[in-house]
Amino acid sequence: MAAKKPLIGVTTSSRKGLMMWWFSKLGVRLAGGRAVRISVANRRPYEPCDGYIISGGVDIDPKRYGEENRSSVNMEDERDDLETLVISHALKHKKPLMGICRGAQMINVVGGGTLHQDAPEIYKDFAPTDSVLGKIFARRKIHISKDSYLFFLLEGRTQLRVNSLHHQAINKLGEQVKTVAEDKHGIVQAIESRNREEMFILGVQWHPEFMPHSALHRRLFKALLKATRS
Repeated sequence: MAAKKPLIGVTTSSRKGLMMWWFSKLGVRLAGGRAVRISVANRRPYEPCDGYIISGGVDIDPKRYGEENRSSVNMEDERDDLETLVISHALKHKKPLMGICRGAQMINVVGGGTLHQDAPEIYKDFAPTDSVLGKIFARRKIHISKDSYLFFLLEGRTQLRVNSLHHQAINKLGEQVKTVAEDKHGIVQAIESRNREEMFILGVQWHPEFMPHSALHRRLFKALLKATRS
């Protein structure tokens, strides 16, 4: 009998999350798993999932990390609540956890970290994009730490081209994670668990789901699925 495919819960926005859901679902399927959408609108139970993807979307309310709102827009308070529950559940039960863009930021915030509310205010040469081409094509170069699991996943690459759709960025790190990639501006581009033997956590500031044509970016989804089996 064939082994049951791991079930990955993908959190999304209820308002504008359809594209991210479709592409995240594709990434999971190409990696050999099944995906279920988790949002405020559908309220599917998240506890039975074997692992989780916290997807991209709108800004996280700064009150989540103890700051006044200065530059955050289009927030979804109920989504913040839901993802806090999902991430906390994953951390408690050591279930594999992957964050994409906002999702990486949310993992960091739930772990006690903070964000830069508007990255261009801090990093003057940084210019985000939200174009269709910006989603598909990898234009920004990032630098990967050699002592990271991400370095291993990407077959020993210290540099990678990624897409870039964010205007917020990780500031202070949460307790469970460490920085493993940055761009030329010093913006955190990837985080992972401080103790990989204890739990799989991977957060990336870019959108690998929008690049299913790239074998390298598909490796991130494969790593998540592999972690559910270990």
